[in-house]
Amino acid sequence: MARLLAPIALAGAALGLAATPAQALTQFAGYYAPANWTQIQGNGSIDTSSAPNSVTLTSADGGVASATQDTDFTITAPSAGTVSFNWSYSTSDIDPTYDPFAYLLNGAFTQLTDDLGALIQAGSTSFAVGTGDVFGFRQYSTDSMGGAGITTISSFNGPTAAPGPADVPGPLPLLGIAAAFGWSRRLRKRMASSSSLKAHYPTKSQPGLESES
Repeated sequence: MARLLAPIALAGAALGLAATPAQALTQFAGYYAPANWTQIQGNGSIDTSSAPNSVTLTSADGGVASATQDTDFTITAPSAGTVSFNWSYSTSDIDPTYDPFAYLLNGAFTQLTDDLGALIQAGSTSFAVGTGDVFGFRQYSTDSMGGAGITTISSFNGPTAAPGPADVPGPLPLLGIAAAFGWSRRLRKRMASSSSLKAHYPTKSQPGLESES
């Protein structure tokens, strides 16, 4: 029985290896390493020195309103999935209205900070993306003066790239499965044939083992 189960176990292991799913990337590493993002600092700044754990965006505060008041950090989604992250915001302006923080999805601005909220805010956010979508974060300034808005993004997760050739079952696992099942089938036929022979030719008694009358 053990010999019969061995090839089945081998086949199951091969199937398990072939079916291992891709896992979401964690934090700003791998595909999501800071160097792979498009950075538009404008008159603000983007600090990636704490990556892969976190990235910090600071809004413009140069005292001159201009078209470069967007501080953007964006990337293209390699596959469909969910983007999730934590954010922690603070501003030295008189209120958050002038320096809102948002996430971007194909250019659409979804504000996360509360204009009527405290000068220090935080939250957790998630949203869906499709393959090829451009998403990211924006620390905006409406006036580029009075104090900057600063947001740190952490616990970032994003969808992984679509499976490549290395993730697709190759000929070796498939051949191993076929060989294992073929061997198992031959073994069962041999066992069945052996049982048939024993039934047709019963074992003779050994001399001296017959009971005396």
